[in-house]
Amino acid sequence: MFYVICVNILVFLIFLAFVYDLKFRSCGRLPGPRRWPIVGNLLEFLWLDSGAIFDRLISYSKQYGEVYILDFLYDRTVVCASPSDAKRILTSYKFLAKSDDYGKVSEWIGDGLLVSKGMKWMWHRKAIAPAFSTVALRQFVPVFSRRAEEVCAKLEALADERPGEPVDVLPELKLHTLGVLCETVMGIPCGEEQDRQRQYTQVVEELKSILYWRMFSWFANFNTLFRLTPTKRRFDELVALSRSFTHDMIDRRRKIRERSKLVFDQDGNIDFERLDPRSKYSPLLDTLLNARLPDGTTSPNAGLFDGRPLTDEEIQDEVDTFSFAGHDTTASAMTFILYNVAKYPEMQERLYDEIVSEIGTEFSELNFQDLFKLCYMDSFIKESLRLFPPVPIVARIAIDDTYVNMVDIKAGTSVALNIFSMHRHPAYYPDPERFDPERFRKSPD
Repeated sequence: MFYVICVNILVFLIFLAFVYDLKFRSCGRLPGPRRWPIVGNLLEFLWLDSGAIFDRLISYSKQYGEVYILDFLYDRTVVCASPSDAKRILTSYKFLAKSDDYGKVSEWIGDGLLVSKGMKWMWHRKAIAPAFSTVALRQFVPVFSRRAEEVCAKLEALADERPGEPVDVLPELKLHTLGVLCETVMGIPCGEEQDRQRQYTQVVEELKSILYWRMFSWFANFNTLFRLTPTKRRFDELVALSRSFTHDMIDRRRKIRERSKLVFDQDGNIDFERLDPRSKYSPLLDTLLNARLPDGTTSPNAGLFDGRPLTDEEIQDEVDTFSFAGHDTTASAMTFILYNVAKYPEMQERLYDEIVSEIGTEFSELNFQDLFKLCYMDSFIKESLRLFPPVPIVARIAIDDTYVNMVDIKAGTSVALNIFSMHRHPAYYPDPERFDPERFRKSPD
């Protein structure tokens, strides 16, 4: 019996290798590193950390050009570091599907804007957009200003505790960005819940580590095998903790809305002076709770308030998505910005001089128009984002036969847009490893 099982497994592996080779030949004109049967190029990435992975991708771009092919087990991936091809891919209906890795993420954050596709993605994006309008962002600036003072005081205290020693700012910045997100985008006062917020940021970090392992593990990459591991049980526990945090935010916002309805003046009008200040805004949660999406009987051209309300699950998925992506990517970007501020003291001095010159040192809080005066800071932030993009790769799947860089791409092929390598390509950014904010300074002409 044992030998029969072994023979069946061997036959199955040979069949996989045959199918794999057929799929590979469909992109045969594309260059790429040497691949091994079945595993492809997986072994070249298996034990690398994230920094080493992107170093390797940059070296591949230099060696094989802007478009090349990599293979991981049963999946072949066309890696694209060409801005023109990336634009075509992101705007083509033939690349509407998202890669299988997004499916792994959806086990955590559900089918929100990051993971959804097609009409659902379009309608949810349309519903969410008003929460991030210029008017909404303008209202958030006082919160940004107050919270910035708080986190600066906290970082200064940490530095004073260990003079001369490095300070790990990322955990504090995650807590800071999550607090800002709760207070502005979600419309939830969270000042007294720092312990629970810190737990949430730690849960997110562990979930990310598990997902990273799944994406680059030959074993855990298979969902069936992953479900047999103790890590799957831990993953489920963490997802439950994460969703409990976001579910409570939704519940609290609903209660704030209900309480707001009960506050009236003597004439029967709403007394805004007695409302929670955030209830005057229209945060993301209110937008989701108010939105109406088309159902089967609603015209495709219907407005946002002409169909059915979002289900509790749909609201939960979007809140999970924005709670994770909104705080984590922003904290990552801020960490690298502060790293560059510390690394280049002469630029730090120039940033300080610009703030003193354009805004001064005597002000109670920033206002929206102040931000447009800080031109050098704007360039500095853009240069930091160029070298350290918070989302270095996005992936799509071809849903129909098409082409990339004049090479035929069969339906089902994964295409990874390597933003990290694009930002370090000498054809687009001369001397790309040099940190130079002047790249983004507007010409006097």
